[in-house]
Amino acid sequence: MRRALAVGSVWLCLGGSATAQPRAVEIAAGYTFVHDAKNDISLPAGWVAGAAVTITPWLAAAADVSGSYKTEDAFGAELHFRTHAIVGGGRVHAKLGRATEFAQLLAGIVRGSGTAFGFTDTTNAFALQPGVGLDYPLSDRLAARGQLDVRFIRNQPEGNEAGYEYRFSAAVVYRLH
Repeated sequence: MRRALAVGSVWLCLGGSATAQPRAVEIAAGYTFVHDAKNDISLPAGWVAGAAVTITPWLAAAADVSGSYKTEDAFGAELHFRTHAIVGGGRVHAKLGRATEFAQLLAGIVRGSGTAFGFTDTTNAFALQPGVGLDYPLSDRLAARGQLDVRFIRNQPEGNEAGYEYRFSAAVVYRLH
C-alpha cells in the first residue's frame, strides 16, 4: 500500500500539460491541538508547517509536518508526551464565496514518545490522515486556515496498538503565485 501511495503521489506531481499556467505554491504555519482518543490524552502545545503545489484547478499535492507536546505531574515526577508526524498526499479544493474549502488524504509516519522517571519509550507507525479545512483570504497572498483531521495510526508488531487522533489546526497561509 505504501508503494502505491508513493507512486500515486509522484504521478500526481508530474501530471498536467506542459503548456499549463505556472503551478501555484503555498506554505502554511501555525498551531495544532491533538487529542489521542485511544489513550484519552490531549496534547495542547503544538505546531504545524505545510506546503502544497497546485496541479490542476481543483487538485494539489500537499505535505505537512507537525509536533504536539504535553507535560503532566504524576507520582511526584514529570511525564512528557510527544508526537511528531510527517505526511503527504493529495488535496482537492474549491472556492466557496471568498473562502476556499478543501479535503485531503495524507499518509506518512507518526512518531510518538513518552518519558517518565528518566525512561523514554518511542514508537514509529504508519498513519493515514484524512482531513477538511477552510482558507479565508486576508489579502491577495495571505489566508487564515482552520483545519480538522483524523489520524488513523496502524499497529506495529511488538510496538504500539492501532489507534486514532483528532487534530485541529489554525494556521496562516502564504501563497506564492
